[in-house]
Formats: sequence, C-alpha cells, structure tokens
Amino acid sequence: MSIKNMARCDIVLADDHEMFREGLKSLLEHDSGFRVVGQAKDGEDLLSLLRKVKCGLVILDLSMPNVDGMTVIKSVREKYPPVKILVLTMQKDQEHFKHAMAYGANGYLLKEDAFDQLHRAIQLIMKGKRFVSSSVATLLADKFVRSLDELESPSLDILTKRELQILKLIAGGCANKNIAAALGISVRTVESHRGNLTNKLGIKSTAGVVKFAISKGLV
Repeated sequence: MSIKNMARCDIVLADDHEMFREGLKSLLEHDSGFRVVGQAKDGEDLLSLLRKVKCGLVILDLSMPNVDGMTVIKSVREKYPPVKILVLTMQKDQEHFKHAMAYGANGYLLKEDAFDQLHRAIQLIMKGKRFVSSSVATLLADKFVRSLDELESPSLDILTKRELQILKLIAGGCANKNIAAALGISVRTVESHRGNLTNKLGIKSTAGVVKFAISKGLV
C-alpha cells in the first residue's frame, strides 16, 4: 500500500537480528514513501542512534539485549515525543501488548503479520491513529468474550457446603448412588441436593454441570 499522498516517512529499525533488519528494510523501501535512515542492533544502540539521526518512526523489537524494548519505548516517548513507535515482535500475549501500549507505543504488530500488514500499520500510525496486529486483536477479543462469560457465570458462593460436595462428585463422573455412598446419605437426598444446585446455577444437563465445575477449577 503506497503512501504517496503523504510526506516521506523516515524510519529507524531496531532488532538484534541483522538479516531480519535487512529484509525489513527491503520490504519498506519497495515503497518510495518510506526511507530507512538508520538501524540499531539493540536498545542501547538505538538510543545512541536517535541522538544523531532524525526520524518520524521507530520500528523496534521487544526482545533486545542491553536495553530491552519496553525500556526503550519509555525513553523514546520521554525524549522524543513526536517520534512514532511501532512494536514489531513475536510476543503475542496480552501482558506484552498491554505494557508496550501503556508505555507509549503507537502500534503493535506481530512479525508473522508483518508482510501483509506493515505498510497499513505505518500509514495509520503516521496519521495519528493506533494499530493492533489482527492476530493480537483476535486474541484480545476472545479474551474479552471469555471475561464476559465469567461475569455472567454464577458464583460458587450461592451453593451450600453439601451442594458443593455433590457438584465436585458429579463433575468427577459419579452417579447418584455412588455420591450417596461417598457422603453417607440416601440417593433421594442426593437427588434433592442435585436438583437444588442445578436450579441455583440455571443448568439443566449433567454436561452443563461438568462444564461449569471445570470453569471454576473444581476438576
């Protein structure tokens, strides 16, 4: 994707793998709107380079020797506020993403998505917007949906001690007569407790009860 309608973007690359940097430089400079004006092999090298070279964008990895990527992000944001920062990393987890963006990164792109999304990421960032790699966005969306499910899920606190015991045994695959024998109560009493707990949880099937128990870490 070309950015010919925008001013040329001068870029500094920071990654401890030289072959990756050269490949990235080649990919970027296929577009006349991009120019790589410097390369750094680690965080310390990058901070030194930025004192000598002017750029509009830094593309950096998080896992670098000497000075790590997170520290670099904070330092660049403090010392060079106008410079945009695009994290280009293999780190797919929420914690790395959350901290990188909190420290001042403008975008977060996975290396696995770079070929298809790099130019788009830079275009948006240089327009003052944020960019999140599609793989990371999917991961965050899935986590958000799971968190909503957990909020809607009933608490174990609504169950009595006996109902909780029976829930664990049901989840362990025990039939009513086995539960009765294990707890020293009648099958009829088990059925009564079982009916109460399923009503409280709003779950009708045994499979649903087992799934609920697993979600609460009881199995």
